[in-house]
Amino acid sequence: MATTTHADERYTDEYGIERDRDDEPGAVDKVRDKSEFVDHLMRMQDRYTSMGGNQYSAGITYFSVLAIFPILMLVVAAAAAVLANRPELLTQLQEQIAESVSGEMGTLINDILATAIEQRGAVAGIGALTTLWSGLGWMNNLRYGVSKMWKVDPTAVGNFVKNKAADLLGLIGLIIAFIIAFSVTAIGNSGLTTSLLDLIGLGDVPGIRFITAIIAILVGVLANFLVMAWMVFYLPRTKVPRRPGLQAAFIGAMAFEVIKQLGSLFFSNALSNPAGATFGPIIGLMVVFYLVWRVVMYISAWAATDEESLRMAQAPSPEPAIIRVRQEINHAPDARTTGAAVGVGAALGAAGAGLIALLTRK
Repeated sequence: MATTTHADERYTDEYGIERDRDDEPGAVDKVRDKSEFVDHLMRMQDRYTSMGGNQYSAGITYFSVLAIFPILMLVVAAAAAVLANRPELLTQLQEQIAESVSGEMGTLINDILATAIEQRGAVAGIGALTTLWSGLGWMNNLRYGVSKMWKVDPTAVGNFVKNKAADLLGLIGLIIAFIIAFSVTAIGNSGLTTSLLDLIGLGDVPGIRFITAIIAILVGVLANFLVMAWMVFYLPRTKVPRRPGLQAAFIGAMAFEVIKQLGSLFFSNALSNPAGATFGPIIGLMVVFYLVWRVVMYISAWAATDEESLRMAQAPSPEPAIIRVRQEINHAPDARTTGAAVGVGAALGAAGAGLIALLTRK
């Protein structure tokens, strides 16, 4: 078997140096040597943990919830504008609120609705400003965390104006992507599909409910794939190879669909009781966001640790070496200097002895 002088890419660091390892690898190393998939998983986990994936996911969750409320203000302002131009629709809505929520609570909700319609301009203005501020911060932190999974310094790419313009486009795209993804799941889990099947006369076909549920999930996975592909390719401030990016987007789409299905089940159960209706939505929203951002961080780490991505990644430059040039002075005397010093000393000694003898003779 011929030997090779090439470094093993699986054991090279970010500078391209193959590091030493034990002669007898452990059980995990043996499995990694045999399976490229397991080795890729371990590389992904190492990248995720070493770059602080959990911390970035938690921080982005905070900024996500912070940005949701101004967005809701815009939604309320838009709904108020529609209701202000449709008095008959406003009357029907107020009657439904009064029938569904009796007593002082129904009156309070109708008063809040009337106030929102009267002050829809102020609500829209405040909502737009706070959405712009919190939304750009949300997007900046999201792109920062994803870029870290690629070991890219986000602050060293582009200028301030260019980055903020890209973050604004990213924020708009993210909101649209989330609306599409969650709307597909909400429609699939609602009774709308059942009503449509009954309307076209297919409600009594055996197995039609199961088939429509499967179709709804597949459509949801397709929508998730588009959302995750957009995140994988757009969010990091670096170029993402196509094959690893699409592969990561497919993995993220499957995980995202599981999160949405569990989230819809949680919200449907939480809203069925007063305590859950009070605290359930915000807690469930935070949990869903945290899981989604963990998925985004993981698939970004997966794409970044693919062999193709590792080959394309530029190794960071090492710290510059500091060379100090000093003039060394050898303080040890040489032979000639020593001889001269001895001669001078002997001459001075003889002269001194002669002078003493002369003075003594007198």
